[in-house]
Amino acid sequence: MKRLGALLVAALMITVAVWGRGRLDDKSSGPSTDSAGDTATLVCATELQAACETLARGHSDLTVRIEEAQVTLTRLAVPGFDPATATGADRIDGWLVPQPWPAMLAEQRQRAGSGGALLDDPSTVLARSPLVIAIWNDRRDALSARCEGGTITWKCIGEVAGTPWGTTAPLDTWGAVKPGHPDPDQTAAGLLALGEATAGWFGTASFASNDFTDPAFRAWFERLERAVPSFPTPPRTPLDAMLFAGPSAFDLAGSTEAAAGPAISSSRDKERLGILYPAPLTTADVVLAPVAGSQAGGRLMKLMQSHDGAAALAGAGWRVDGQPSAPGIPDQPALPAENNVPRAGVLQALRSLWNEVVR
Repeated sequence: MKRLGALLVAALMITVAVWGRGRLDDKSSGPSTDSAGDTATLVCATELQAACETLARGHSDLTVRIEEAQVTLTRLAVPGFDPATATGADRIDGWLVPQPWPAMLAEQRQRAGSGGALLDDPSTVLARSPLVIAIWNDRRDALSARCEGGTITWKCIGEVAGTPWGTTAPLDTWGAVKPGHPDPDQTAAGLLALGEATAGWFGTASFASNDFTDPAFRAWFERLERAVPSFPTPPRTPLDAMLFAGPSAFDLAGSTEAAAGPAISSSRDKERLGILYPAPLTTADVVLAPVAGSQAGGRLMKLMQSHDGAAALAGAGWRVDGQPSAPGIPDQPALPAENNVPRAGVLQALRSLWNEVVR
């Protein structure tokens, strides 16, 4: 009996040792070399904060970090950056961001000679949101009378930006026309709004950076941007300022529908505010770009393409096929097949022009 007991104990010890070795092998083959273990780190653009935080609450193996798109791009574009050894605030397994930020990163790394691709091909479009204009209804009525055909466009807004609303009551108390949009130097929504406004002037999103030398465009662009009273520090936006301070902050502001729709529908001023869909309508199209070679990046891809990922995005105000819309998100207008976003390099040039004019 003693001999049998000893054999059983030895067999048990061998089994435990083999099981423990297997566990170690499983962990060593994962994407992480730090204490995060099997946790996947998803970096989300600020505009996607609500959706990402919803996902994090439902998935204990998910770590979410929220930051402006340009902050992430700048970090990932640094020559020599290696996500396999990155820890802390540099750790990343996937980037959830509107198009064309992954392409902008690839172009910047190529120009800097930073080596091969850092990110794998992005997912198909996961969610969309049109770029809209939130406007006080009385300002909308007054402005439409000054725009050709009564249609408010970014081109018209730029033409009247900074000029007095009028000399008769109540317009004489409104001061100058105060447009706004998020900071295009840091945020995805801000740069996309600037791209939409510029497409409004050219009448198409297929403009090139050499078109910026047109004196008429330059005059319009400078008038529009210099009439913006301020660019709130991200993640705050002009829309936030409108809802907090009223028309004294901004008369109108560019935003994503995902942000404007739910915020206005739940605002105490919802009867005084409206949303415009300017032409050509631009959409923020969300994709996941996983880090090349990251197993955790592959898991993030599965998560974002799952029902949980779709529901989180839709619940945060984004339009997702097959998902119910959040409060304040209408079914119309239908979104265009193309996102009408300028090419990655053109957006970068537009950002540089904005810094030249405003900074």
